[in-house]
Amino acid sequence: MVLKQADLHQGRDRVDLRPPREREIEALASRFRLFADVECSGESGLNVFSPTYALLSRKIAASPDMLDLARECRTGQPVPNLFFAAVKMIGSTQPEAELSRLYSRISEGEAPSDALPAALARFCADNRDAIIELVRTRRVQTNEIRRCSYLMPAFGVASADADGRPLAVVDVGASAGLNLLWDQYRYIYSDGSSFGAAESPVVIECETRSPMPNLPAAFPSVAFSAGVDLNPVDLSDEDQFAWMMALVWPDHPGRMALLSAARDLWLANPPAVEAGDALDVLPRVLRDVPADCALCVFHCHTLNQFPVEARDAFYQILRDESRRRTLYHIPSEGERMSVDRIREGRSTTILSARRNAHGRWIEWEETP
Repeated sequence: MVLKQADLHQGRDRVDLRPPREREIEALASRFRLFADVECSGESGLNVFSPTYALLSRKIAASPDMLDLARECRTGQPVPNLFFAAVKMIGSTQPEAELSRLYSRISEGEAPSDALPAALARFCADNRDAIIELVRTRRVQTNEIRRCSYLMPAFGVASADADGRPLAVVDVGASAGLNLLWDQYRYIYSDGSSFGAAESPVVIECETRSPMPNLPAAFPSVAFSAGVDLNPVDLSDEDQFAWMMALVWPDHPGRMALLSAARDLWLANPPAVEAGDALDVLPRVLRDVPADCALCVFHCHTLNQFPVEARDAFYQILRDESRRRTLYHIPSEGERMSVDRIREGRSTTILSARRNAHGRWIEWEETP
């Protein structure tokens, strides 16, 4: 029997698969401490710096009442991320609440206040039932638009390798599909290079730590675009959009601004994202790709969340497709991304890079 994929947006080392009442308080405390020490305070892997959530996570880890509330989080989700998003979502409807005002100041550039932990405790006590409702029913699901800073060059290199043929791009784990709109964004790199339309409302800035690869002067044309996700996000729904905004940490106003600007482009031309398990849906999507396109299948922090058997099955889908046509596989997993040309079941890497998982910097590597 082939195992199906896990939730595309949850790493198995980050989620709690136990039912809420079976979760031990000390285990939850350890998870919040780990979240503070690793995910909020570093710059490797999936980490994103957040002094706000680092401070609050350590306080929650020492509070039995707060941990008891966090224990209600939905099974199969990363508890700290889900819990903080629920609090932020409710706070967005209560702008006069002390916690909301402190969050607003943080988004404007202030350091977290010493009053923040007590404000969080009071807010949670006052909104306990509403928080429980959200953490029992919602899931952590985001789009990190800055990842296009390394996806865009990858697509350019794939197109050049395919002699400039139009692209077909397929995103596995697409969420709302915002990364499928990559050719509508503007890119500015620290080496002075820039790409895309100057008038684009979405401007992605990125530090380059090595020379950029040779890229076409203009974006390659995209003849086919599709995404696959277990639970696609509909950004025309105000509640779903508000939830995605709530998932962005208070310290990151730039990410919130990018998400809002990208949503405007999405509303004008929603990308096609098909709901379902990738192992079921992807073969059907690939059959719809025009034969004369350079096919690119990409994913960001997705395959490392599959069970091993499902990962093997995913690779087999790509190998099978490569016997019908050359396929470009663009995985961004762990510490690296690459462009791998797969032909007749054999893979050759034509581009690779180390990069910040959220696209803040890229270091392109020499490829044999």
